[in-house]
Amino acid sequence: MRVLHLNEHLDWTGGVETYLLHLLPVLESQGVENAYAFATGDGSLVPRAHHLPEIAGFGHRAEVAGRSRTAALLASIEPHVVHVHRVYNLGVIRACLEYGPTVVTCHDYLYLCPAGSFFHRRTQTICHRRAGPGCFVITAFRHCMTPRPRPAWAYYRRVRQFAAWRERFAAVLCPSDSVRERLVGQGFAPEKTVTLPYFCPLEPLDEPRPVPPQPAVLFVGRVRPIKGYDVFVRALGMLPGVRGILVGDTTGGTAQRIEQLAGRCGCAERLEVRPWAARGQLPGLFAQASVFVFPSIWPETLGIVGLEAMACGVPVVASDVGGVRQWLRHQKNGLLVPPKDPAALAAAIGRLLATPDRLLPMGQAGLATIRDGFLPSQHVDRLLEIYRRALQGRPHAEQPAVELPRPIHSPCNRG
Repeated sequence: MRVLHLNEHLDWTGGVETYLLHLLPVLESQGVENAYAFATGDGSLVPRAHHLPEIAGFGHRAEVAGRSRTAALLASIEPHVVHVHRVYNLGVIRACLEYGPTVVTCHDYLYLCPAGSFFHRRTQTICHRRAGPGCFVITAFRHCMTPRPRPAWAYYRRVRQFAAWRERFAAVLCPSDSVRERLVGQGFAPEKTVTLPYFCPLEPLDEPRPVPPQPAVLFVGRVRPIKGYDVFVRALGMLPGVRGILVGDTTGGTAQRIEQLAGRCGCAERLEVRPWAARGQLPGLFAQASVFVFPSIWPETLGIVGLEAMACGVPVVASDVGGVRQWLRHQKNGLLVPPKDPAALAAAIGRLLATPDRLLPMGQAGLATIRDGFLPSQHVDRLLEIYRRALQGRPHAEQPAVELPRPIHSPCNRG
């Protein structure tokens, strides 16, 4: 089987790209010949890479050029299945649908929300609206879409066109039930909408790592407000004697802001800020952690770094947002807390640190979670079946409606 993957970037910096760069070798080991079309990045990272800058373009001219160039690329490669990942250009997607069986993965909300995030930046609240003309009114007050009319209209048009094409995709894949619920709620057929969580890039340990003698709480992620790094720092300020480690893409400006916030919170001497870690450094980082925190405040589609922590046997305290419940079992392999609530985060971390005998059993449960549903082989087996059904033009077995537990609330987070 030959598959063409189309994605904006080809590098190791983003979650989608990290997933793809781990996925392709596993697919190759199962007899799949992969090709990869990208707009920016390093073509030497994978065999059969094709530079297609139009993937990142929008507007009429870019769509015409993207449709033409993509059609030519498809004719030269002749894939059996086309797999669209993050593609901005509607012309590129149109060419794929005109060519043959096309599968798309909604890695984020690029195809569902004009802002791409279902998140209001001004109020820092999660949006539950269905995309429509009202988005232009909402963004004026809550600041989600760009204020520039031309790109805002282009982003809105992309979402509307993707919805219009919903019957033409062979399958629409979702990293979590949370994403799938949004798709079905916007009129996508349940039998074509499939939950396929990412796999964990780290091989699970046989046993949880030894609990560090000094309590330490670890944050690993992009230093962006939506990732809740400030919530972590504020929570650390409420945990006297606990060491904090923050690992991310810090620059001079962000590092200074973190230091100032830590100073105001009274934890500057206990917070260690480190630059972005290489893939091989992650197990060593998790070995230093009593607890891993995932304090994101936007609706994460899954949260791969949480899987990586559990693969090392580290309990996770995470915000109850988006697809986090796909892997975090409250009170079993970690704890869920309301988003944007430093006090609730600190209280949850404090409970675990005050009862260290819970850390190893939770770590064991985390390892079991990874082994039972997040191994590369399990993911690829399901993906190959999806490709086969796409080739045969067969619908996918309808997934049952997902009934998730009610969100966890606290007196500090009722709005």
